[in-house]
Amino acid sequence: MGWFPFYQPLKQPRRFQVIAHRGMMRRAPENTKPALELAIEAGIEWVEVDVRLTGDGYHVLMHSSLLDKTTDGKGSVEEHTMAQIKRLDAGSWFSPRYAGERVLSLEECLDLAYRRINLYLDCKRVNPRLLVGQILRAGMQDQVVVFGKLELLRQIRALSNGEIAIMPKWWPKYGLDAWLDDVQPNAVEINADVITPEICRAFHGREIYVQAKTLGEWDHPDIWDKMLRAKVDWIQTDMPEELITYGLKTGGEK
Repeated sequence: MGWFPFYQPLKQPRRFQVIAHRGMMRRAPENTKPALELAIEAGIEWVEVDVRLTGDGYHVLMHSSLLDKTTDGKGSVEEHTMAQIKRLDAGSWFSPRYAGERVLSLEECLDLAYRRINLYLDCKRVNPRLLVGQILRAGMQDQVVVFGKLELLRQIRALSNGEIAIMPKWWPKYGLDAWLDDVQPNAVEINADVITPEICRAFHGREIYVQAKTLGEWDHPDIWDKMLRAKVDWIQTDMPEELITYGLKTGGEK
């Protein structure tokens, strides 16, 4: 199948690439324009954002199905129209300085990211045909990887004729060759606690990118070191700036 030709946002590439979980979520409200802009300013290659459908069939960035979590709204995303969601305050819950920040639509996110930063789209609830159309119209097919359930990923691959990269979750219990022949992923997400150099070599032998999920208890230098030794391609983190600094200190490779 060959390595998927992702866009390289940095003029001087690192050996590994950083994925900022929900953008710079420790410095700005998650999944918002400031969270993405800060990631771009920090020289990060990827942001992970969460995508959901509104009640009237539009895609917005929102991790939780409930508006209460990160806006001043009430109820679920799917019970509200895009216009209603766009009127909500998505910043005050985080800090007064972000009061009045609005929920991003997927279209706005794609426009913001174009030739600036790549997007890991964590698809919570989406319309596959609409999603593919939005990505292709934005010219973002080489800047996006779609994460979700296998049924959705098969639809994305078919609807885009393979132009849009897909990334499923992988567990050792799935095995390798038969699973890869069936799913045909361009990348895989693997929890940091199960990644080994042997696993990375196996996926790389099939020209598939390996993303290490190092969130929560795994998000610290000891685990980053293990991931770099295993030679993962991407590391997803809530501490992207610290990870970049660590990578510079160690040379990004062991």
